[in-house]
This record gives sequence, structure tokens and C-alpha cells, in this order.
Amino acid sequence: MSAEPLAVFGKALRDQRRGLTFWAAGLALVTLMYTSSFDPDKVTEDPSGFQKALSFDDLATGPGFLRATILGMIVPLLLMVYVTITGSKSVAGEEETGLLDLYLAQPIERGRLLVQRFAATCVAVAGFSLLVLLELAVLNSALDMQVEFGNLLVTVVGLAFLVITFAAVAFATGAITGRRTLTLGVTAGYGAFAFVVNALAGQSEAIEPLKYLSAFHYYLGGSPLREGFDPGMLVLLVAPAVLFGVGLARFRSRDLNV
Repeated sequence: MSAEPLAVFGKALRDQRRGLTFWAAGLALVTLMYTSSFDPDKVTEDPSGFQKALSFDDLATGPGFLRATILGMIVPLLLMVYVTITGSKSVAGEEETGLLDLYLAQPIERGRLLVQRFAATCVAVAGFSLLVLLELAVLNSALDMQVEFGNLLVTVVGLAFLVITFAAVAFATGAITGRRTLTLGVTAGYGAFAFVVNALAGQSEAIEPLKYLSAFHYYLGGSPLREGFDPGMLVLLVAPAVLFGVGLARFRSRDLNV
């Protein structure tokens, strides 16, 4: 296991190859199904506050439709489920079952194992995001959604880093606690909090300040589908690095659960 510098990284991807195939097929199908329902003549009259919160008041435009459906809700939430499951299993799950002890009994350093497993998850997220980008680029042209490719590219890159942020939460929590259930709860809880707060921030003055704690705010707050890159998106570069760094430092020093 120690002979190859990237042995852990390669094994992490090989172990998931069947699951990754199903996830990719599912994402492609969901993207096609929902995007194909785009109708520029469908105008929402007198939208409710709830519809405005979810951006369902702008479904007649390509950017508005993608913001409300595929790129604002469906794909992010699906990928959040993927990284939550993967992150909780990669460290905390194997620690609870004792499998992690077997890996670490080999000549492999803890930090290397954690970094390479996180890197494998990031590569999977990048692959899913590329698939979504290519599919949306084709559908954008076919359905005349009038979304500039540059803006679409920026948004999907932001999507990838949004999901990697949630992955960092999962890996960091698992590395710090060694508890799978707690890792699932923390990651899913933050994901729900981030989504709901971002959706309701514009509807409530009490909730509005909390949007700065939401990863979704830095992803879509600058309307990348219309305006392109927003400097606030850089937070999604820094946040996962900090979160993962904290988890890595703790994982290297703490006693594993036996």
C-alpha cells in the first residue's frame, strides 16, 4: 500500500466506480428531465413570498429557470447527499467498524490517508460538475435559454466548490469526532441551514444577517448566471481549505476510537 504515492487516492476511486457510474447517470437524467421542461412562455403571475424565496418567480428566462431548478436546488442537493454519505463513511464510518485500524496498520500516515480520500471525493465532484456543464451547454443551445456560456461555466465551477465545502464539513467532522451518525447530522444540518437561510434571507430582516454563514449565499448571491463571476465566490475556495485543515490537524493528533 505504501509503494504507490497515490495508492489511497486510486483505491478510493476504484471502490466507488460502480456508485459513481450510477450517480453520473442519475445526474444526467435529472438534468435532462428538468431542463427540458423550460418554457419561456410560462410566466408566474403574482408569485407568493415562498415562490420568490425559491426564485420561482423568474422561470420564463433561462438564467432564472436554471437558478431556481437545476443549479439552485436539484443538483446541489443531490451532490450534497453524495458528499455527506461519502465523507461520513471515509473516516468516521470506518473508524467505528474498526476498518480504519487495518488501513493504518499499514505503512501509511494518517494525514496522507485523509488527504487522498478527500482528493478522490473532490475529483468525483469535479467530474459530476463537468458532466452537468456539458449537458447544460447543449440544452442551453437547443432550448434557446440564452445563458452565456461564460456565466454558465462560472456558475458550475461555483457549484463544484459549493459541494466541496459540504464535503469538507463532512470530512472535518468525521476526522474530529470519529462518529458517523454525528458526521451525517452535522453535514446534513448545515446543508439544510445553508439552503433555507439563503432562500429566506431576502424575505426576513431577522434572517438576513445569517446569509453570510450560508455557503449557498457565496455561490448564488452574486447572480452568476446573469452577471458572471462575483468576488464573494472566493469564500468557497477558502472555506473548504480551512475546514479540512482543522479536521486534518485534529485527526493527526487524537486517539482513534477503539
